[in-house]
Amino acid sequence: MAYLFLLLALLCLTVKGYCGKKTSNYVTSTGDSLLFNLLRMLFCILIGLVVVFAERAGRELAVEPAMLWITVGAGVANAAFLAGWLLAIQKNPLVTVDVSLTIGSILPAILCFFMFGDAISPWKMGGFALILAATAVLAGYSKDTGKRPGLLGVLLVLIAALGDGLSGFFQQLYKQYYTEVGTRHHGVFYAKSVYHFYTYVFAALVLLLCFVAFALWQYRKQSNTPKTQYVKGLFATCRGPLAHIVVMAICLFAASYFQTVATNDFGMDPQVLYPVTKGGCLITVNITAMLFFGEKPNWRSVIGSLIALGGIVMMSVL
Repeated sequence: MAYLFLLLALLCLTVKGYCGKKTSNYVTSTGDSLLFNLLRMLFCILIGLVVVFAERAGRELAVEPAMLWITVGAGVANAAFLAGWLLAIQKNPLVTVDVSLTIGSILPAILCFFMFGDAISPWKMGGFALILAATAVLAGYSKDTGKRPGLLGVLLVLIAALGDGLSGFFQQLYKQYYTEVGTRHHGVFYAKSVYHFYTYVFAALVLLLCFVAFALWQYRKQSNTPKTQYVKGLFATCRGPLAHIVVMAICLFAASYFQTVATNDFGMDPQVLYPVTKGGCLITVNITAMLFFGEKPNWRSVIGSLIALGGIVMMSVL
């Protein structure tokens, strides 16, 4: 049953990636990227609130401080991932950023090993190594080699990878301390919807601060522009991609929720969940690119996908 929810999460992430590709056509500046992600987080908050009351967990919104701090960490990690990714792709080939996110997927397993003593089997490490090999092969699929990232570009990639990996780790902290299947709980449980709701609230707050700071910085460079005209210009690009942003928000919330169900309700090992999710996305991204964006597969994409599939089998079965 856990693999059914993992499959649903992969499906949602694939649709999210498709809409993200469509939305990128409307991005003309860093401000647009920050604004689009802020809107996505706001829609996630609304969706989360609906799910909270659908699960009859409204009373659980009054969380204790330790739980709140876990969601603060998860929110900051998600915001770091979103902001880091958006800025990193301006200085790096997109495939390089995606490769780094795959590397970050092992972070939850490593941190859980040190904090909770969760063992990391040689087979799982071998499967993860195959997924890394697959990303190295697929990296050659990109023709965009003209960008020189420099130190700042490398730092932004690391921020995106760490943010993505840490968001998975905070999800494991929530599982360990505030779910019935956790081994370190103290009788206080919170619904999954409550955890995700607060995560997106704090992610939105961080993105809002980043967007306001960027807008003020840009306005100082355009001091001759009237304030009303400048503000209208900031939001002028929202109409075109709005439908895609809404779908992305729905898929993002659903994917995170399904992954939480897989690991919390059905006990899927985080050492399997996060790397397999990234490895599966490598395959679905290639299929999506071929079917909807006219990117025909070549030997690199085929071999890379097969290697990633082998890694997924090793991590899931052996």
